[in-house]
Amino acid sequence: MAGINEGEKCPLCGNGNNCCYSKDKSLGICWCSEEVFPNEIFDLVPPEQLRKTCICKSCLEQFKKDTLKQES
Repeated sequence: MAGINEGEKCPLCGNGNNCCYSKDKSLGICWCSEEVFPNEIFDLVPPEQLRKTCICKSCLEQFKKDTLKQES
């Protein structure tokens, strides 16, 4: 994807993560700081990208949806 640096890419899907912390920490509170990320989602992140870039909201929501299906 042209125009998106590595820190702005979701480590799961490669799309933009829309994390303001990736772009400019002075932008304020980001959507990701108000979300709950289940620990299991981090198992899906390649080790070399762990704690280096934010998972996008779409992947987070899909993970939660899939997890709820498995629990029912």
